[in-house]
Parts: sequence; structure tokens; C-alpha cells
Amino acid sequence: MKNILTTAGMAAVAVAGFQTQCAAQAVSVDDSKWWHVSAALRGFYDDNHTIAPKNLARESFGFEVRPGFDVGHQGEQYIVKLSGYYSGRWFEDRDDDPWDHGFMADANGEYQLSENHVLRFSDNFSYTSEPTLLDRGSAVTLLRADGTNIRNLGDVKYVGQFTPLVGLEVGYGNTFYDFEQTGAGSYSALLDRVEHLIKAETRWTLTPTLAGILGYWYEDVGFTGDEAVVPGSTLMSDGRDSYSHYFITGGDYTVSPHCFISVRGGAQNVTYTGIAGDPDQWNGFGDISTTFEYAEGSFFRVGGRYGRNRTDMLGAITPTEAIPYTVDQETAVAYGTVSHKLTEQLTARGSAQLQFGSFNGGVYDGDNEGMYLLGLSLTYDLNQYLALETGYNYDRLDSDDSGRSYSRNRVFLGVRGQF
Repeated sequence: MKNILTTAGMAAVAVAGFQTQCAAQAVSVDDSKWWHVSAALRGFYDDNHTIAPKNLARESFGFEVRPGFDVGHQGEQYIVKLSGYYSGRWFEDRDDDPWDHGFMADANGEYQLSENHVLRFSDNFSYTSEPTLLDRGSAVTLLRADGTNIRNLGDVKYVGQFTPLVGLEVGYGNTFYDFEQTGAGSYSALLDRVEHLIKAETRWTLTPTLAGILGYWYEDVGFTGDEAVVPGSTLMSDGRDSYSHYFITGGDYTVSPHCFISVRGGAQNVTYTGIAGDPDQWNGFGDISTTFEYAEGSFFRVGGRYGRNRTDMLGAITPTEAIPYTVDQETAVAYGTVSHKLTEQLTARGSAQLQFGSFNGGVYDGDNEGMYLLGLSLTYDLNQYLALETGYNYDRLDSDDSGRSYSRNRVFLGVRGQF
């Protein structure tokens, strides 16, 4: 769950009035100390560490070591922050390779060009075999990919206010996936890719706290596996390449210095360049989020998204159809995170994500999947350097393809130190 909280806490947001930022989301640096280190040791029980259907599930006890760090610096015109942690988990159920290794890192910053013009950047790096960590902050793409896999999501944007009424935001995002498993039909063949996203949005300041948005996004998705997606097939990875045009409207509303609401919606037109005839489709698109810091040390964030995402499903090729194989998935995602300080020493945290998707194209066209993720934890601070922590995570996937459905329960208990 920590990865969800970190994502919520570090994401930068653009706001009406330019200077006001939601306290629970703004990039911040501890003025008294520019660096922090931490380490955690946890024992855990996992009733389905292979993320398999019930009849194939394997349970295991184990332990996890998790050292981490964050550093930051704030100058007159800039602020930068870098954080990361390593996770090494040992499973007693495994004889050949009992360790899972992972590394997460996040970088955020901004540079104030002038009073009304700023550059912002962010980068999120994931190196893991856990799909909920690999796709953190977005729709989960697959079940479990053997091996340690990479996702890097980088974003840079310019935000400017030209007049009291009109502002502009222009940005570029790049998402890179590289899966360890290779060969025909492997995750590399199906999911290795580079996604480019160019955004241009005009901002119309309607009131001191409300800004309207009109914009256009362009996305290009290129699959880079350069392998057959099915053993013996002539269909290669780039058969699911596409580009999309998004037509965007929405708004940003600053309820208070501690609460911010962002809404985006519109239409997406996607063209599949890897299929003969370059077929295209239209679909709706939406993204809404709000964060509220309601007490000292306590906040919640909730939101939802609707749109297309990539999938590891392909299915048999049906050449008589305009889209002869599964190319992507239309998915609705709702999520929430809350952190509540029960006492001066005890903090409760919770997160949830609900995901419902429908496959597009091929023999799986119209088939549905639902995913449910829940995380709960308690942290008790013994002093400013040492804390006890315990938690529970529940994952469930219900799919029309019964061979993919699974459930998973995990509990942990441990100690964490920070300095």
C-alpha cells in the first residue's frame, strides 16, 4: 500500500490562481533536514504468492527487508525531491529461487521561470514482478509476469498564466515498459512498448478558485518486442501499434488551501496502425480526482478514470473481423486513499481500487474482468526514529476467462526505523 500513498503524496498538480496548491499533493521538502533514510523488516504470510487460480494457488510465509531514502532541496526559484526504496522478499515455499527483488524511485521538481510561468517534471520508476506495483497509479495490465520487469513514466510540462483570464499548459509524457520474459508469446512480445503523450490545454480563470479547461492530447503507442505474439504466428509485436487523438474539456476547482478537485473528460479517437486498413474507434474518456487535508497529519484522496489501456490478452486471430485480435481494453477505475492520525502515535491508512474492463477485438471482444484491491495498515510510533507496523492486503480478479480469476490475501507485521 505504501506505493499508493507515495504516489498520492508526491503527485504535482496544476491549480487555478497558479500559486495555490493542495497541501496533500504538493512537492515539499523538510526545511530542517534535506535527507532521510529508513529501513523496515517485516514478516508476512501470503496465501497465493504465484497469483494463480484457486486450485493452483501456493501459500508461503516469509520476510521482507526494505531500506529507503529521500532527499530534497529548495532554492529561491526551484524545488527538487528524489525518493526510493528497495524491497527484498524471501519465500519459504520456494526451493529454487526464494527471493523477489524490487526497486521503486520517484523524482519530482519544478522551476519558477517568473511569477506566472513554471516548469514541472516528474519521473516514476518501477522494477518489480508484482503487477500492482509495476502499474502503480494506473489500471493494472496483467496478472503476474515471471522475472523482474521495468516501467518508467516520465513527464515534463510548462504552465503559464498570460493574462488574468487565459493560461496555457503544454507537456510531454513518456512511458516505457520492458519485461524480462522473452520469446514468441512472451510478455515481452505482448507488452514491451513505448508510449508518447503530448498534451496542450488552455486554462480559463473563471473565478479566483475555478478554472475551465479546453485541450487536445496526442498519444502514440509503439510495441517494441519485435517477436511473434503467438508461437508459430506471423503476427509480430507491432501488430497492436496505435495512435490516438483526445479532445479534452474539464476544470480545476480550489475549494480551500487544503482541498483541490480536478476533472477531465472528452472523447478519444484511436487508430490501429498495425492492422490492415488502419481501423479506428471512438470512445469516451474521463479522469476526476480530489484531495482533502482535513486535519493535521490526516488526508484522503479519491478519484476515477475511464479510458483504454493495454492488455496481455490476445486470443485467437479472427481474420473476418475488422479488428481480428484483442488490441486493448476499455477500463473504468475508481480508487481511494485515506491516512488518519488516530492519536499522536497511532496512524491508520487505507487504500482501495476497483477496476472493471472490457476487451476490444478478437475472440475475447466484449469479455469482462473486474479487479478489487484493498490495503489496510496501522503504524505505531514508539519514538521519532522507530515504529511498529502491521497491515493486510486483499487482491481479487474476476474474469470471464476463468483461467485468469484469482484471489490473494497477505498480512504483515514488522518494525520500521527512520532517521
